[in-house]
Amino acid sequence: MTTNWVGWMLSAIVLLLLFVVGWILSNSVRLLITGKRAEGIVVGMATSPGSSGQDSLQSPMVEFVSSTGEQIRASGRSYSASPSTRVGDAVTVAYDPLHPQDAQLLLLSEFSGAGFILGFIALIILLWISGILLSGDSTLDDPFHLLSAVISHFRLDPVRFPVIFLLSVVVPVCGIGTYVHAKDALELRSHGIKTVGHVVGSQVESSDLKDGSTASGEHLIIEYQDASGTAHTIRRSLVTWLSRQKVGDEVEVISPVHHPERGVVNTWDEIYPPAIFFGFMTLAFLVVFGLVLSGTIAPSKSDPESQRKLETSGVPAVATVIEANPEARVLRYRIDKDARKPTASLDNFISVENTLSDWKPSQADARLKKGDQFRAYLDPLKPGQNFYVDFSDRIGYDPLVKSMEDEDEEE
Repeated sequence: MTTNWVGWMLSAIVLLLLFVVGWILSNSVRLLITGKRAEGIVVGMATSPGSSGQDSLQSPMVEFVSSTGEQIRASGRSYSASPSTRVGDAVTVAYDPLHPQDAQLLLLSEFSGAGFILGFIALIILLWISGILLSGDSTLDDPFHLLSAVISHFRLDPVRFPVIFLLSVVVPVCGIGTYVHAKDALELRSHGIKTVGHVVGSQVESSDLKDGSTASGEHLIIEYQDASGTAHTIRRSLVTWLSRQKVGDEVEVISPVHHPERGVVNTWDEIYPPAIFFGFMTLAFLVVFGLVLSGTIAPSKSDPESQRKLETSGVPAVATVIEANPEARVLRYRIDKDARKPTASLDNFISVENTLSDWKPSQADARLKKGDQFRAYLDPLKPGQNFYVDFSDRIGYDPLVKSMEDEDEEE
């Protein structure tokens, strides 16, 4: 298989998976856009066909009243061993008035299958871009040249791309964490069960630090009873000297409707810190993401000092500018051995091309044009990976310069 077929094959796989996602979501998206909304209550669990026993897969069964006053029961389309909702929970549904029994439950778990496929598509595309950047082989591009446009637009390179990829994962994860914790906190404050607890004592906890020292903190212990009379014990998150309570005080405890054992003191510092933390991290990583995309923060591709040492230890070569675009901040050049300085080194070396996709030209560099030639130096051991171009040492001009790709096409 030639490399040209790699792009066609991967494109076909991606398009096929996108078709599958579209087929899975077609009815759900239609109901989300044109369907009516109603609030329902989880009244039970539907079991996946063919499953039985305690390990059976389940999906919530929701009961709601349609616009015509008819009482409808609809089950979810996604089955799980541990559903995210329980009997008694409120769930929003979207339905077609003509077929209300086919209602769509508006739960994240209902879209997990399509989400998994979309994640797999994203992974294929990311690995595909990585292959293009690491190999430098433009024939791996897709037939529509969308990936090359993405690489050019975001000025991706083998160092910049992993940073952008990592941030593109971290930002959504922190965003999801913010959403989940904020939703849980608001749900707890709105619908949580409140009861009275009593401070019955304190507990000292210590932890070993990296420098060998020990840090300790004293936390209050609180006891309370749920509606059934069962006693529970919780620990105050704040250390004693930061909290206003003391042994013997009454405190208000709030717990989730279905989990009375998960009670916390009904104060903001017990309920909102996780959401605040993830929200702060989301904003911080978003700022860093924006600075990286704009080029304000530019990861270094290599150590400039180690490259400069090639002036004395490297093999002399010639760097010729193929493209210089200060507006797009792109500088592309190729390096060839200097025919005027014969050397026995690098007998198998032909040429190497490099693109600076985050080029920040100085006033002198901004005047570079196609064909300008400069002194370059190649690492005799890794000439295709390590080289240095001295853009202050202009040695000639070649207006007929061609890229390696153009030369291959001509051959």
